[in-house]
Amino acid sequence: MDELRLRPVLWPKRGDRVWIRREDLGGRVLSPQDKDEGDRLRRRAAVMRFLAHLRQSADERELMVSVIQAAAVWYDLDARVYRRELNGRFSLEAWLPGADVTHDPQELDIGAVLAPDLPTRISSINELEQFGWQSIQGEVLLLPIVAAGSVNRFLVVGGQVEGDVEAMLLVVCQSAGAVLEQLAERRGRDVRARLVRRSGAMEGSFQSCVRIIAGEYLAAVDAAAVRVAVTRPGQPTVTVYSTGEAGLSTGAMPALAPGQTDASAARIALGFSLGQGASGVVEFLTSLDRPFTAEHLQAAQAGLDVMSVWLAGFSVGCTKTASGRPADVSAVPPFEDAMREELVRARRLSLSGGVLVASVPGAEGPDPRVLSIVIRTVRAELRSVDLLGQLTGGDVAAVLVRTNPDGVARAADRVRARLDALARTHELPPVVLGHALYPAGQAGTPSSLLEKARQQGGLMFN
Repeated sequence: MDELRLRPVLWPKRGDRVWIRREDLGGRVLSPQDKDEGDRLRRRAAVMRFLAHLRQSADERELMVSVIQAAAVWYDLDARVYRRELNGRFSLEAWLPGADVTHDPQELDIGAVLAPDLPTRISSINELEQFGWQSIQGEVLLLPIVAAGSVNRFLVVGGQVEGDVEAMLLVVCQSAGAVLEQLAERRGRDVRARLVRRSGAMEGSFQSCVRIIAGEYLAAVDAAAVRVAVTRPGQPTVTVYSTGEAGLSTGAMPALAPGQTDASAARIALGFSLGQGASGVVEFLTSLDRPFTAEHLQAAQAGLDVMSVWLAGFSVGCTKTASGRPADVSAVPPFEDAMREELVRARRLSLSGGVLVASVPGAEGPDPRVLSIVIRTVRAELRSVDLLGQLTGGDVAAVLVRTNPDGVARAADRVRARLDALARTHELPPVVLGHALYPAGQAGTPSSLLEKARQQGGLMFN
């Protein structure tokens, strides 16, 4: 035993059959099994610290590089990350510095074989060659990184991976997916706040104002060109603004209904409602060397909340009749259609959620300025996946998707407090809010849920 105390402390590689001791255990002899268990505990502690660090990632690229570096440091793995593109295929996004990726497939059409909650293994030679892995021996492990309910990216590891290593990497990928959702929500808040600040400081004619806010929208999306077109009932479509790099803003504007999206690597087009039967389309274009990604689409969708409300104020003013009363609105406005589609999906997938309805002050219809303020206020308290729009008569409604009764109640409390503060700050009549729930698999119709929300609010809405 004395001789053992004098021996140096050796930390063998995994698989070495030797006896070792720890200096702080008073010379007690430990087996390789004790050493392996200690390694696993230390790795788990490091993983917990790393997961907290992931939340501080500045963007998606930094997040993915962190995941790859963790796999290399902890388990000596040479991993890759593939990102889903707007066409549904996956492209190589991140790898270790100095890694040779010349034999890695640059693009994969592999969505059909990916599972959103489990690892996927590709081991047959035919499948490996089909997907483009020519140099990998054995198998390829694919670990999904899920955000907003779909596989946004996946981690690729070549060769055999032990079960405990696979389980730990899956936890890291799940956490990375949650961080992706946080980054998307933060991007949406930043884009909306940027446009709100710009729109609130504008003065001058319509053309000068639309040039300012469209230019800000263009910069927020990081696109090369933007066009905005408006269609009013019985009138031809009018392009109210077009700017950007020469040669990009050509061709006919896409015909999109409110709520529709047409997105590719070269173009993002979004349809939106302006109320009173009017609608609009905003189109972003980019050059081939700067293709659009899902992050560009997120920014465009977030900015549309502000852009559409700002344009709606002008649309309402331009569609007044000679008597000064608003023109008739469609019997089934676009947002009711969007609500109906979401409720059908909730029933099919057995999802729970809720509906909020805010009564906007206004005798004959909400004032566009007040409506704009209310919509921005409500949107700021919602998640990016929640739906928000205007109902017949001017009320503002939101569908809170994939949440429980407590989540709906907390959201209603936050929105109600913000609306109360809004009314005091801007000296407006009180904006009253009601909410209703739909249990998993039992989502009702838009009209029934809106009626329940109105009753819960304690008054008849506009």
